[in-house]
Amino acid sequence: MQKVKGKIRLSGLAGAPGLAYGKAHHFRPVEDVTISRSSNNDPVKEQSRMDDAVRAARAEIAMIKEKVAHDANASEAHIFDAHLTFLNDPALIKRVSNAIGQGLNAEAAWSDAINLFVEQLEKLNDPILRTRATDVSDVGQRVLNHLMGRSNAIDLEPDEPVVLVAEDLSPSVTASLDKKAVLAFCTALGSATSHASILAKALGIPAVVGLGEQLLSLQEGQLVLVDGYNGRVVLEPDEAELEAFLKRKDTDRELAMMDRSNAFLPAVSMDGYRIEVAANIGSVADARDAVESGADGIGLLRTEFLYLNESNLPREEEQMRVYAEIAAVVGDLPVVVRTLDIGGDKSVPYLGTRNEVNPFLGWRAIRMISERPDILLSQFRSLLRGFAGSRLHIMLPMVSSVDELEEARAIFDAAREQLKTEKLVFAQDVKFGIMVEVPSTAILADHFAKQVDFFSIGTNDLTQYTLAVDRTNQRVAHISSPFHPAVLKLIKMTIDAAHRNGRWVGLCGEMAGDPLAIPILLGMGLDEFSMTPASIPSAKRIIRNYSKAECQKFAEEALRFEKTELVKAYLSSKFQCM
Repeated sequence: MQKVKGKIRLSGLAGAPGLAYGKAHHFRPVEDVTISRSSNNDPVKEQSRMDDAVRAARAEIAMIKEKVAHDANASEAHIFDAHLTFLNDPALIKRVSNAIGQGLNAEAAWSDAINLFVEQLEKLNDPILRTRATDVSDVGQRVLNHLMGRSNAIDLEPDEPVVLVAEDLSPSVTASLDKKAVLAFCTALGSATSHASILAKALGIPAVVGLGEQLLSLQEGQLVLVDGYNGRVVLEPDEAELEAFLKRKDTDRELAMMDRSNAFLPAVSMDGYRIEVAANIGSVADARDAVESGADGIGLLRTEFLYLNESNLPREEEQMRVYAEIAAVVGDLPVVVRTLDIGGDKSVPYLGTRNEVNPFLGWRAIRMISERPDILLSQFRSLLRGFAGSRLHIMLPMVSSVDELEEARAIFDAAREQLKTEKLVFAQDVKFGIMVEVPSTAILADHFAKQVDFFSIGTNDLTQYTLAVDRTNQRVAHISSPFHPAVLKLIKMTIDAAHRNGRWVGLCGEMAGDPLAIPILLGMGLDEFSMTPASIPSAKRIIRNYSKAECQKFAEEALRFEKTELVKAYLSSKFQCM
């Protein structure tokens, strides 16, 4: 906490962009109550109570998912698929049922099982899986409330709109926030990639997270200025600071209105370079949002939604129908599809995924090819058929060696030969690429570029693997930044290698929509920016405001710094983050 001339400033992590000011209101979850424990109960009666509570929780989660899909988009709504999947987890069901069968009451049986799962997740080395402990606790509390006759409704009805202050927010609480009542939220814990931050971005609620325990000492009703662009909070602002903030907020609102009206204009830099601004999507509904937001194409179609919450591998015809629906929505726009990226934090038992000590370093994405080539073959066939009349681009995730690329290309060629033999209609001029998410791929980019048509840089994973940092750990989360000089150099290395070989490069990580990052990426020569549909209008405006030539100079200067904070300070001095 920094105090300057009476003003108290807190610095955290930018959870969701936007500006807000209002009175602080502390949000505290319902106090924990003592769970009754008895061991001489009727197993049939307790199991019936347990089943009723799970059904009720499942119905509530389905409603929350529907709300998020309506208020934001389907990609973020899929966060709650994991909640629904957990309620069907065989290991959980078996453990609870066994305890109930031995006479334990449902509340104790459920609480014991949830606590065990949370403890196991929190002990894992993988940062993403540790964040799932929050999801498990969220689901666990929802079911427990039903068993104990307590409501899961969010008790938040302030007299006027407030800035919510909390230790942390669960996904379901975040998704349930009413924008009319909550101007913004600030949390002591959390990360920029947590589900709370992801949902806040999708819902348009400014947020600053990871502010530390000092945040909780705020007084109820204290005036708070929230800068979700830069991860800053100001308490007790003086008159001059408040006036400046309000002017900036007015400018922010006017820019948003202008951006929406200009969303369909091309993103052409001041010196005449046309840049593609595309959308990251994960459903047919997202595709509609992308088109309505002025997307120049689809830069990332995540295909995992077809496989999650299923008990069996989806049939080729099922996959093809969904792809055809998306193709009909986007029309002539180019579509870049990422093949199945299962594993890591997305476990699907019927595909053969297992609990691993370090799943993000284990059997996931393209690494499944050696054991399950049939999955990739089926997906290639369905993609080729579903996007038969489209400008189709297919890319492989998590490639770390040329061998993986060659093996996948062989399966792709086999899929085309099969469809040709079967006399089926399929896409002909398909571009084939890879995601650059692993440092080894960036280092060998010259070699990969000779075998692919394009690259797409996934900065979320590239940052994680380059810096080897647990971005969910409050003590080291600040290290996880795509502005780290090492990450920037790998991005530049990839772009340069691609251009030397006549290939184009896109970027589909969170960085692509970051107002502070857009000019430097433009200066590095990035050809395509892909982001959430809501970020597209403002990203186009930022590109139109700069020349590529001047941004090249900014990029060259930024790449000379040896520290993340120096890079960000330099960029902040050159570009206003809005």
